[in-house]
Amino acid sequence: MSPYWQNIFLRNLSHSPLLLIQHCRNLKIIKYLLLLLVSAFIFAGCSTKPASIRSGSDYNNNRVWKQSNSRIKKYVQVYKNNKHIKTCLDRATSSRYLYYIHRVFYQYKLPPELAHLPILESCFDTKADSGHARGMWQFTKATAKDYGLNVDWLSDDRLNWRKSTHSAAQYLKILGEKFDNNWELALAGYNGGPNYMERQIKSQGTRNFWKLKLRKETHEYVPKFLAMLSVARSRYPELYYQGAPRAWVKSG
Repeated sequence: MSPYWQNIFLRNLSHSPLLLIQHCRNLKIIKYLLLLLVSAFIFAGCSTKPASIRSGSDYNNNRVWKQSNSRIKKYVQVYKNNKHIKTCLDRATSSRYLYYIHRVFYQYKLPPELAHLPILESCFDTKADSGHARGMWQFTKATAKDYGLNVDWLSDDRLNWRKSTHSAAQYLKILGEKFDNNWELALAGYNGGPNYMERQIKSQGTRNFWKLKLRKETHEYVPKFLAMLSVARSRYPELYYQGAPRAWVKSG
């Protein structure tokens, strides 16, 4: 080998260990960074508070449900002076309706207060029949079919309180989204129909339920329900079951 090529060979030989050492160091740094990145993903995925489970403050937003005004107070006095609320809550407790309804409604991320809507609709009577609506949730034929309930001369799923509870949860969920979680408007929509409420909001130029002029039944529907909740909480706390969503989530 000529002196020239010997010189090139020796020069590269002297640098090769240094290059190899530097290359190994770079690989270690890259592996370390990858390990940190993987650990971060694992930690995020194994969080003890899943995103689908809402916080207590989110689940118990009491602003809407504990408000009071003259229209609500009027019905509070009515329900304080009769046994209607107690009769309904006794029926719900003895048949354990509220335990099931709360569980379904929590899966749909609905306010727990809505589980008590049958107090107003049917007094938790699974066979209730108003002539144009039936069952605990008082579905009309059209609405029942829209939300997956079978209604024909052979069977009527509106009378199956478990099936109709899931349909009620779906309907209330859609109403909540339609009215941007304004639950006064959503409840009025449950009674009067969402299309009716949208027309009234547009024609009257307000989304404040308390300022809307509505037909009598829908006008009274929301203050009646809020009054019922108030009386149930204050006079019959032992019957006013509020649910235990965290326990249900853990138990599946």
